[in-house]
Amino acid sequence: MADTRPDVAARLADLEARTREIEAVQQLILRILSTTKPLDTVLEQYGATETQARAFYKLLDELVNRARGREQDRPTFAYFQMQLENIFPSLRNDREFTRLVIDTLKIERAAYRELSSYCAACGWPAWT
Repeated sequence: MADTRPDVAARLADLEARTREIEAVQQLILRILSTTKPLDTVLEQYGATETQARAFYKLLDELVNRARGREQDRPTFAYFQMQLENIFPSLRNDREFTRLVIDTLKIERAAYRELSSYCAACGWPAWT
């Protein structure tokens, strides 16, 4: 039986190189997408006013800072949902809007991608 270790090692090296290429392309795509301000598009699609948009971005900035802080100060999904409903009362209990906002954080600017990672790690959205 032939020794297949060199073949496996070569294939593994090739896969690792391809993975690095995919990650580089993914980062480029995220940077390009973030320039289109996808959250603005979502808010516009749902009829948000400029005042609501400003309040929403202020909330996101607060959440980013709190997510980076001490564990007892980190935001919960219930807090996020409550604040979202305060800003957008007509969208109260609109789970699709909430999911879309959280999903869109992944392709927004870097700080919001960080918040997206926090949301994913915490299992957001998580309705009770």
